[in-house]
Amino acid sequence: MSECLNNRGASRLSWGLWLLLGLAAAGREAVALEALVSAEYLGDASGRFENTTPLAAYCQRWSADCREMRAMQLPITYDRTTIKNSGDVRDHFYVQLPSARTLDVFNSTTGESYRLNFEFLGVSQQVQGTPELRVNPVWTQFIKGGCTYRRTFGYASRPYATHYLWLVRDPKSPAGCYSIHDAMSTGYTVKTSVSNMGIAYRLTMPEPSRMKPGFYTGSLTYSIGPGGDFDFGNGVSAINGNSLTLNFELDVQHAFVFEFPPGSDRAVLEPPGGWSAWLGGRGTPQRLQRDVPFRLWSTGPFKVYKLCQQYQGSGCAIRSSDNHSVPVSIALSLPGGIQHQGKPVQRLELPTGRAAALAFESVTPVLNRPGQLHFTVGPEDVKAMLGHPGSRYEGLVTVVFDAEL
Repeated sequence: MSECLNNRGASRLSWGLWLLLGLAAAGREAVALEALVSAEYLGDASGRFENTTPLAAYCQRWSADCREMRAMQLPITYDRTTIKNSGDVRDHFYVQLPSARTLDVFNSTTGESYRLNFEFLGVSQQVQGTPELRVNPVWTQFIKGGCTYRRTFGYASRPYATHYLWLVRDPKSPAGCYSIHDAMSTGYTVKTSVSNMGIAYRLTMPEPSRMKPGFYTGSLTYSIGPGGDFDFGNGVSAINGNSLTLNFELDVQHAFVFEFPPGSDRAVLEPPGGWSAWLGGRGTPQRLQRDVPFRLWSTGPFKVYKLCQQYQGSGCAIRSSDNHSVPVSIALSLPGGIQHQGKPVQRLELPTGRAAALAFESVTPVLNRPGQLHFTVGPEDVKAMLGHPGSRYEGLVTVVFDAEL
């Protein structure tokens, strides 16, 4: 009887432990941390993105470092126990940062993508523990592994914390970094709380002048923990997450203004120098033309094409009152800094219709620079027009400058 009860009791006890372990495992849900990396370009003359990422906390104390390198705050916190002069460098105060990565950001409207590159250049943390600064594991200038010493600041009174900034030797593939300090004897153990983590970083982006306008998003996700992308060595506890996602947001808004002088909606075609030579009997004009000037502000890509009231072939025409028509060539000249297929734009003939539009890119910001539209009737067509004396030729041409792409 007793043995049987003991067996049943053991069975019940094992089942109860299994339930408790299962509940504990269910309670340890993965915590995903997030941080934002953002920049904007609003069409200014610099031609560069402006960093809008919230700054790291260490920038308040070491602002010069944040002018040299971009810096941001990361929400990673944990507790750490270090052992002095252990045979394993991971028992020291240890930080391993992720390798450089690429990512694609996508236009939220068009889906078009551009590639970015993200690298870690430095790391900063607040390490809080013993009231004695000399015992704090980061109260030292002796940094080994993949980092070099940059700065340290400590509080000798509450909160008894030391802030440090280390720089990464090889941002493409950072090695683990660890501190060496001689204040205490071998084997001395220090328990600390680590917070206020900041990083210096490099974000390589396309030139905004080559990007289409819109809002772009993308992300990178890093693992946290031993052997992960962020590795803080041995003796880590109470870490607040097992992954970190960096969300990237780029806002690209281009300046795009064409300014024509009054009366530019009417182009009267004449021979070069006027009609006086022909009226004086000095031969048939070689061409009829009119150049329409404009001023341009552009910091991004755009397209141009023409539409016709009257078509002749694939181009536009003007027509006389007796229904005789001749083709009109419409060409475009743009200021330096804007190119088509890598070349300057001088008297480039415009195609007809949106499907055939020419694409232009601003290799540098163009602000208040001159350009021209050129309307021309060629010599053979001028001869044909002179066969209809007294006629008035007219036609409507629309030139479309499209920055919506």
